[in-house]
Amino acid sequence: MKQIKSLAFVVAVVFSVSLSMYLSTPVKSFPAVDRGSDGSFITGYKGWTRVNREPQNIPSRIAIQCAMPTREQLSWEEQNPHRDKFVVVYVNSIGRHAMMEQKWPRFPVGSVIVKEKLSTKESTSPELLTVMKKREAGYDPQKGDWEYFVFDGTGREVKASGKLEKCQGCHLDEKHTDYVSRRYIPYDTWEKMK
Repeated sequence: MKQIKSLAFVVAVVFSVSLSMYLSTPVKSFPAVDRGSDGSFITGYKGWTRVNREPQNIPSRIAIQCAMPTREQLSWEEQNPHRDKFVVVYVNSIGRHAMMEQKWPRFPVGSVIVKEKLSTKESTSPELLTVMKKREAGYDPQKGDWEYFVFDGTGREVKASGKLEKCQGCHLDEKHTDYVSRRYIPYDTWEKMK
């Protein structure tokens, strides 16, 4: 009987200590990201690492491969921001190593990738910007914890942000590269990656 009482006492102490530690641990929260309604978190992106030297053409056939189009998307295709556009991609210093040096990258939290959509190869002003920002673990674990943004061409007005399904649908096939499509990386850069 003494052994049972001793065991019950030990279990009660362990439970009390565990409960007090659990209750004193701060709840993990996901602080609001600076949504940059004015584009502040991408300000100066043209000074970041430019991933592709020349604007890369994104033909419609590749854009459609991102995800099986719905009837609504097929009617939307005429306004599709990826359709027959040219892109120039930039990455901030946090994501530079993963983007430029790793064949199978895992982007660190805080990585930001900006993709300019240009109407022609000679365009100097983007029509719009699509942006990926790597969030903390748990933000969206089944989709790589990326938050997506669509800005106007100036980078000042956010047109959409969050766990954008249209963006996620295209990036799900890129799980092996941490959900980042890198078809625009020059071949000589790719050859040097480890």
